[in-house]
Amino acid sequence: MGGICRHEERKGVGSLYDTIMSKSHNYFGDLAWDKIVWSDSHNRVRRIQKRIYKASRFSDRGKMIFMQKMLLRNPHAKLVAVQSVTTLNKGKNTPGIDGFTTTSGEQKLDLAKSLSLNGKANLVKRIGRPKPGKTEKRPLGIPTIRDRAKQALCKLALEPQWEAKFEPNSYGFRPGRRAHDAIEAIFLNLRFNEDKYVFDADIRKCFDLIDHEALLGKLDTFPLMRAQVAAWLKAGIFDEFASTPGMSESSTIGTPQGGVISPLLANIALHGLEDHLSEFVSKRNMPKPHTGASRGSRAKRAALGIIRYADDFVIIHRNREIMQMAIQETKIWLKGMGLSISEEKSSLKKASQTFKFLGFQIALVKNRATGKFRVKITPSSENISRTIPKVKSIIQKNKAVSAYHLIGKIRPVLLGWANYFQYCECKEVFSKVDNIIYQQIRAWVFRRAVRQGRKKVKEKYFPSGNTYPFQGQSHEANWILVGSKKLAGDNKSTIYLPKLSWVSSKKYVKIKGDTSVYDGNEVYWSLRTPKYSILSTRVKNLLLKQRGKCTICKKGFLQGDIMEVDHITPKFKGGLDQYLNLQLLHRQCHVIKTKQDRATP
Repeated sequence: MGGICRHEERKGVGSLYDTIMSKSHNYFGDLAWDKIVWSDSHNRVRRIQKRIYKASRFSDRGKMIFMQKMLLRNPHAKLVAVQSVTTLNKGKNTPGIDGFTTTSGEQKLDLAKSLSLNGKANLVKRIGRPKPGKTEKRPLGIPTIRDRAKQALCKLALEPQWEAKFEPNSYGFRPGRRAHDAIEAIFLNLRFNEDKYVFDADIRKCFDLIDHEALLGKLDTFPLMRAQVAAWLKAGIFDEFASTPGMSESSTIGTPQGGVISPLLANIALHGLEDHLSEFVSKRNMPKPHTGASRGSRAKRAALGIIRYADDFVIIHRNREIMQMAIQETKIWLKGMGLSISEEKSSLKKASQTFKFLGFQIALVKNRATGKFRVKITPSSENISRTIPKVKSIIQKNKAVSAYHLIGKIRPVLLGWANYFQYCECKEVFSKVDNIIYQQIRAWVFRRAVRQGRKKVKEKYFPSGNTYPFQGQSHEANWILVGSKKLAGDNKSTIYLPKLSWVSSKKYVKIKGDTSVYDGNEVYWSLRTPKYSILSTRVKNLLLKQRGKCTICKKGFLQGDIMEVDHITPKFKGGLDQYLNLQLLHRQCHVIKTKQDRATP
């Protein structure tokens, strides 16, 4: 399939599709789910995706659509799509309206064999998920497992097409991009010792109100794909909280938020806003950005900053008059997609007045001695106020567990939070959170042993004189919670709860312009992923130690692959929680190894 010449692409499309379908059925044959070489399937899919990206990049629409249709019929793509929703996704056991989930290898293989686009969609089950810190619930649509697999298949074809088009300052729900890229982009816009205006915008019910026809008009795809996306958008909604059980209704606006393809569709809907505003402010009749600035369109474009993460975005400019016009133009543009700005959640202010974005608090701080501004980025107070009660709840719900198990529950929560906020001025905040968490744990410890001496209890749970290795450094501390667990034989596993202040603040480097995971620059991604990611220290160390390769399949980890830490000798067989007994695997390789470990005595 990969060696087809351009002439064959244009001339023998019909017969070629028949050949592909024949190969698809022949490939499945007597194939067993457990015997699939997943690294080979992922590599084959990625090769076609790169060709879709290249064709879209060079505006070769004919070749792009041809390659997309080829991918949709490819047996490896069908297997990868089914694997993603039935094995790798955390919601794999959540049924849709039909109550069906795929659990066995035979069911997964049957789903992959029958997977194809037909322009139809099943009803979507609607459930409510509580919003952080609010009583209201966010509606979440859950498609059936078959529709999820079809959406994953379509996403494999559509994502590289749009990755070649998306604007450089769009960061949300895109492979290889994350919230920190958006925060660093804001930093780069504010670092010029000038107190600029910032419009922190929030789109009112973005996922719920996107105009379907406007979105389908932008999709730029072939009729069957358009019909299939339209079917998902207009799928009836089964609302678990409806007054009449079983009631369904037809939806003509919004995107199903529980769908695999929903984030991509939302990005497509909002694509073009950055270019539109840049073109708008570059018009000749617009005022100069500031006194002394050039009158050229290039200078006017450079003076405007637009950073978007999914449906949240900020606009930055030093001229209030231009900012007001840009805000009005934004409202007009959004109206074309059926969207509007939430006035109560949006604000226009100077950067020195501070604003919040993606959990960070951003402000321009003036140095009294020099009179110069600097950008200060810290974790927001709201984010801190949600994290501390979360840890407190874990402690209160586990009053009777051992210190070992309590650490196992708290450690990933705290370190995951710290890894997210390590790319800012976090030291002072981490120290304050450390102190609050310590008070909670100390109360948990001394409540457990009221009949023992406090010194004895202290040394049992907070041993003195210990040295703790963390992130390549050694730390001496006397009030670190330590827990132990006896393993098979005479082995013992010991873990501790590190201080957040041990997580050092790091400088983040923003992703290059419109770089994409599909552009073929493997060297760039192999160097960037271990260094600038929110992966745990353990995963980063193993990634470097294994030189970016899975020890089971011997294939390299690609951008977007799900990686998991595995104990070479399982803990239930006496394996220690030490680096010598750890390896980094693809999630699918980990699933297979765990199954083998449990099958052998």
